Amino acid sequence: MGYTHYWRGLISSKNSHLLLKDITHLLTTTTTTIKIRGPLGTGQPLITPQSISLNGEAEDQDSHESLRIPINKAIPFQFCKTARKPYDDVVCAVLLRCLYYNPYPAFEVSSDGSWEEWTAGRELYRKAFEAEATMPETMTPSWN
Repeated sequence: MGYTHYWRGLISSKNSHLLLKDITHLLTTTTTTIKIRGPLGTGQPLITPQSISLNGEAEDQDSHESLRIPINKAIPFQFCKTARKPYDDVVCAVLLRCLYYNPYPAFEVSSDGSWEEWTAGRELYRKAFEAEATMPETMTPSWN
Protein backbone atom coordinates (compact mmCIF):
# COMPACT_ATOMS: atom_id res chain seq x y z
CA MET A 1 0.00 0.00 0.00
CA GLY A 2 1.07 3.59 -0.37
CA TYR A 3 -0.03 7.07 -1.26
CA THR A 4 -1.49 6.70 -4.76
CA HIS A 5 -2.98 8.76 -7.59
CA TYR A 6 -5.44 7.23 -10.09
CA TRP A 7 -6.64 8.16 -13.55
CA ARG A 8 -8.56 6.80 -16.50
CA GLY A 9 -9.82 8.03 -19.82
CA LEU A 10 -8.16 9.28 -22.95
CA ILE A 11 -5.41 11.80 -23.61
CA SER A 12 -6.59 12.92 -27.03
CA SER A 13 -4.07 13.46 -29.80
CA LYS A 14 -6.01 16.65 -30.68
CA ASN A 15 -4.09 18.81 -28.20
CA SER A 16 -1.32 16.38 -27.32
CA HIS A 17 1.39 18.54 -28.91
CA LEU A 18 0.39 21.39 -26.56
CA LEU A 19 0.24 19.05 -23.57
CA LEU A 20 3.69 17.60 -24.29
CA LYS A 21 5.13 21.09 -24.73
CA ASP A 22 3.60 22.12 -21.40
CA ILE A 23 4.89 19.04 -19.58
CA THR A 24 8.39 19.71 -20.92
CA HIS A 25 8.09 23.28 -19.66
CA LEU A 26 6.83 22.06 -16.28
CA LEU A 27 9.83 19.74 -15.92
CA THR A 28 12.19 22.60 -16.79
CA THR A 29 10.54 24.66 -14.06
CA THR A 30 11.09 21.94 -11.43
CA THR A 31 14.65 20.80 -12.13
CA THR A 32 16.18 23.09 -9.52
CA THR A 33 14.05 21.72 -6.68
CA ILE A 34 12.97 18.19 -7.59
CA LYS A 35 15.05 15.65 -9.51
CA ILE A 36 12.87 14.09 -12.19
CA ARG A 37 14.19 11.12 -14.12
CA GLY A 38 13.00 8.52 -16.57
CA PRO A 39 10.50 5.80 -15.63
CA LEU A 40 13.15 3.66 -13.91
CA GLY A 41 14.46 6.56 -11.84
CA THR A 42 17.48 7.13 -14.09
CA GLY A 43 18.13 9.02 -17.29
CA GLN A 44 15.78 11.64 -18.66
CA PRO A 45 11.99 11.68 -18.43
CA LEU A 46 10.35 10.33 -21.58
CA ILE A 47 8.01 12.89 -23.10
CA THR A 48 7.11 11.59 -26.56
CA PRO A 49 4.11 11.70 -28.92
CA GLN A 50 3.25 8.22 -27.58
CA SER A 51 3.50 8.79 -23.82
CA ILE A 52 4.61 10.68 -20.74
CA SER A 53 6.86 8.58 -18.46
CA LEU A 54 8.79 9.77 -15.43
CA ASN A 55 9.85 8.99 -11.89
CA GLY A 56 11.89 10.48 -9.07
CA GLU A 57 15.67 10.11 -8.70
CA ALA A 58 16.54 6.47 -7.90
CA GLU A 59 20.07 7.30 -6.72
CA ASP A 60 18.65 9.48 -3.92
CA GLN A 61 15.96 6.86 -3.18
CA ASP A 62 13.38 9.44 -4.25
CA SER A 63 11.79 7.19 -6.88
CA HIS A 64 8.86 4.87 -6.35
CA GLU A 65 6.43 3.85 -9.10
CA SER A 66 6.61 5.35 -12.55
CA LEU A 67 4.05 7.78 -13.88
CA ARG A 68 3.13 6.42 -17.33
CA ILE A 69 0.42 8.08 -19.37
CA PRO A 70 -0.15 6.93 -22.95
CA ILE A 71 -1.23 9.46 -25.58
CA ASN A 72 -4.27 8.73 -27.77
CA LYS A 73 -4.90 5.36 -26.13
CA ALA A 74 -7.84 4.70 -23.83
CA ILE A 75 -6.79 4.10 -20.23
CA PRO A 76 -9.35 1.92 -18.43
CA PHE A 77 -7.58 2.36 -15.08
CA GLN A 78 -4.07 3.43 -14.14
CA PHE A 79 -2.31 4.49 -10.98
CA CYS A 80 1.00 5.71 -9.62
CA LYS A 81 2.13 5.12 -6.05
CA THR A 82 4.47 7.95 -5.13
CA ALA A 83 4.68 7.26 -1.38
CA ARG A 84 4.68 11.07 -1.02
CA LYS A 85 8.26 11.23 -2.30
CA PRO A 86 9.42 14.58 -3.76
CA TYR A 87 8.35 13.72 -7.32
CA ASP A 88 4.74 13.46 -6.09
CA ASP A 89 4.33 17.21 -6.65
CA VAL A 90 5.31 16.79 -10.30
CA VAL A 91 2.95 13.82 -10.72
CA CYS A 92 0.09 15.95 -9.37
CA ALA A 93 0.95 18.87 -11.67
CA VAL A 94 1.22 16.56 -14.71
CA LEU A 95 -2.16 14.97 -13.98
CA LEU A 96 -3.72 18.41 -13.57
CA ARG A 97 -2.31 19.55 -16.91
CA CYS A 98 -3.60 16.38 -18.59
CA LEU A 99 -7.01 17.22 -17.15
CA TYR A 100 -6.74 20.80 -18.44
CA TYR A 101 -6.46 19.58 -22.05
CA ASN A 102 -8.78 16.59 -21.57
CA PRO A 103 -11.57 17.72 -19.22
CA TYR A 104 -13.71 15.39 -17.17
CA PRO A 105 -15.35 13.04 -18.09
CA ALA A 106 -12.91 12.37 -20.97
CA PHE A 107 -10.11 12.08 -18.40
CA GLU A 108 -10.68 11.40 -14.70
CA VAL A 109 -8.23 11.93 -11.86
CA SER A 110 -8.55 10.88 -8.22
CA SER A 111 -6.17 10.34 -5.35
CA ASP A 112 -5.66 8.95 -1.88
CA GLY A 113 -4.92 12.55 -0.97
CA SER A 114 -7.34 15.44 -0.63
CA TRP A 115 -7.22 18.61 -2.74
CA GLU A 116 -5.40 20.31 0.13
CA GLU A 117 -2.72 17.61 0.05
CA TRP A 118 -2.07 18.58 -3.56
CA THR A 119 -1.08 22.12 -2.52
CA ALA A 120 2.60 21.74 -3.51
CA GLY A 121 1.65 20.22 -6.88
CA ARG A 122 -0.87 23.00 -7.45
CA GLU A 123 1.77 25.61 -6.62
CA LEU A 124 4.14 23.99 -9.10
CA TYR A 125 1.34 24.10 -11.70
CA ARG A 126 0.67 27.79 -10.94
CA LYS A 127 4.37 28.63 -11.21
CA ALA A 128 4.79 26.81 -14.52
CA PHE A 129 1.56 27.95 -16.21
CA GLU A 130 0.72 31.18 -14.39
CA ALA A 131 -2.78 29.84 -13.76
CA GLU A 132 -4.67 28.14 -10.98
CA ALA A 133 -5.42 24.45 -11.39
CA THR A 134 -9.01 23.28 -11.16
CA MET A 135 -9.86 20.60 -8.63
CA PRO A 136 -10.71 17.33 -10.40
CA GLU A 137 -14.43 16.48 -10.39
CA THR A 138 -13.68 13.13 -8.75
CA MET A 139 -11.68 14.61 -5.86
CA THR A 140 -13.07 16.05 -2.66
CA PRO A 141 -11.73 18.76 -0.37
CA SER A 142 -10.42 17.48 2.96
CA TRP A 143 -13.40 18.86 4.89
CA ASN A 144 -15.85 16.46 3.15
